[in-house]
Parts: sequence; structure tokens; C-alpha cells
Amino acid sequence: MALANALGIERFIAIGYSMGGLIAQLLWRRHPERTSRLVLCASSRNFLGTPAERMPSLFAPAFTVEARMNPLWYALGAGIMGQSLVNGVDDELRQFALTEMNRTSMNTVAAALVAVSEFTSHEWIGQIDVPVSVMVTTRDKIVPADRQRRLAEAIPHATVLTVEGDHGVCINNPTRFSAKLLEACLVT
Repeated sequence: MALANALGIERFIAIGYSMGGLIAQLLWRRHPERTSRLVLCASSRNFLGTPAERMPSLFAPAFTVEARMNPLWYALGAGIMGQSLVNGVDDELRQFALTEMNRTSMNTVAAALVAVSEFTSHEWIGQIDVPVSVMVTTRDKIVPADRQRRLAEAIPHATVLTVEGDHGVCINNPTRFSAKLLEACLVT
């Protein structure tokens, strides 16, 4: 919101990918008068729906404390966890993506995991009153496609667009992804 204020932008399309989809949902909830549309990509109403998914979240607080206490976690970049997202990407783009990921410490990743584990929009997602496009990544193992579709089903007027690829499709095939993203922004 601070960026929109600084640029003098009154209304805008909130686009979020994965965890960013949660942030876009919250942005609409907190500032509906500023949000003209939502585009939710590879996202969900929550990320911890099944008992198997909730199990790791039980350890997230301990992981966060460990990350804060251990200086090694400050030195390690998130690129360690992101290696699998950039498999199959050409060398130059892969190096760029890993460099960007490594700008984020594992300490920050731990805090993000806790925030994600606590998020749910189940109670209010159906109240969204602006156009919504949900981009479903069809081969996603991080946010399964069926979970993304349930997000769309919870918003009565949502438009669903599919993009063939896994959770890293925005990096692995930016041409395919950006074409779908533009379509999602323009759908009426």
C-alpha cells in the first residue's frame, strides 16, 4: 500500500503468486476501496488444510526460534530451498533466480513459514466484491491444483485460467506465464 501511496495510485490490480496470493487477499480485505481486481496465482485460501500439511507447521515456531538464535541461518540464503524451483531453467536465468532467492535469509523464510501456517481466508473469501482471476498451475506440487481450484470455487464470480506447469512456471517458462498473467488481468 505504501508503494501505491508514494506513486499516487488510487486503485490497482493486486496480483499475488503463491504466498503473495495470501497477501493480495489480505490487501483486498484491508483496503477494498483501493483494489480494482485480484489475480491469485498458484495460491490458496490456506496452505495447511490436511493433517499431513499441518504437521510441519507444528515445528515452524521452533524453527523460527532456532533461526533467530543461530547466526548460520542469517548467512544462509533461501536459494538452498529454491534449487528445486529452478530445475530445468537455462543457466543464465537459473543463476539470476538463485541470486535473487539468496538475498533472503533463512531466518526470513522461517518467519514467512509461520505466517503462512497461520493464514486462512475461509471465513471471508466469498465476500470479495471485485473481479477475481485465479491462475491454476496444473502440475503444482507445492500448492496442488485442486487446492487452487477450491480457492476459485469459494469466490462465486472468479474466473479460472490454467497455466501448464509446476510451481516454478513463472521462472521456468516466463513467456507462457506472462501471457496467462496478462490474460488474467484483462478478463472481464
